[in-house]
Amino acid sequence: MIIKGKAVAPASAITIAAELILNSDGGIECVLSSVEANILTAADSALKTDIGNITISRALGAIPRSFTFVNGWTFTADDNAKIDIWLRQQNKQSWLHRLEKNSITIITSILLSSLSAWYVINSGIPAISGVIAQSIPPVVGKHLADYSLEYLDEHDFTPSKLSIKRQDELTSLLSSISSTTITDNQKPKLLFRSLADTANAFTLTDGTIILTDELVMLAQDDRELSAVLLHEIGHQYHNHLLKRLVELSILSVLANYIVGDATGIGDTLASASVLLLSLDYSQQDELEADKFAAKVLLSEYGSVQALEDILIRLESEALTSPTWLRSHPGIGERINAINLIDPL
Repeated sequence: MIIKGKAVAPASAITIAAELILNSDGGIECVLSSVEANILTAADSALKTDIGNITISRALGAIPRSFTFVNGWTFTADDNAKIDIWLRQQNKQSWLHRLEKNSITIITSILLSSLSAWYVINSGIPAISGVIAQSIPPVVGKHLADYSLEYLDEHDFTPSKLSIKRQDELTSLLSSISSTTITDNQKPKLLFRSLADTANAFTLTDGTIILTDELVMLAQDDRELSAVLLHEIGHQYHNHLLKRLVELSILSVLANYIVGDATGIGDTLASASVLLLSLDYSQQDELEADKFAAKVLLSEYGSVQALEDILIRLESEALTSPTWLRSHPGIGERINAINLIDPL
């Protein structure tokens, strides 16, 4: 870009016609049309520099901009518009240059931000969720459980084919083991369903435990079913399900807020009951429930073998993947953790 104007030598009133060459890389060169013999040496090559080594006057209305070189020469432009365009280009390039120059700082910032986000998601939100879950009134847990059961009965479950006698035996079994593990007045309730060849057991938000016929038939004895029931009681004892629901709700609300979908927040909270049906416990939750069951089994029966046996049997059966195994820690890891309770 070439700007026409006038140049003035240092400590001189002589004005010389000149052209200012502005390069895209920030380079600046002032070319004089003619010079007096006594100032020729002063001009020399010092009128070629870059934007970082020159003083440029601020834009003040229609007053011509001036460029002052380090040796005192000053160039005054005839056209401010072209200079403004060139300066905007240099500001953009300067930003990119600083970005490239500080790439290590930027990468470090990105990594720190990512680590902070990871910590919030993996530690902060679960901790907050646990506090919120503890404060949720029982009536809310009951409402969610009723809605979840209604949905499951309509879409997945079929009525249990276990005899009334067998159901009564298992209900009595739950009563006997829960009396030693539950200290409040909310005793767990046991329901029976069939679930398309799926050996399954899980807990609703009000503490109701559901056993499928397939799991009852898979267990070799009632001691193994006691281990299953204790594991589910462990989930309720630690409030795992409500904690996971709150955690997922927080993440969903944050995601909807970030993308600006405010209506999605309402949809997420309104469908909380259905979300319960697709929640998987974390590995830490499963290990905590195993630990709870193992401690009671060791106290009541002197051994945790029943819990190990039912876990191994569930893994080896060619049934639809049960909740007890899906997205859980490996069986080896769970058994090793159980053996820490009962090393013998």
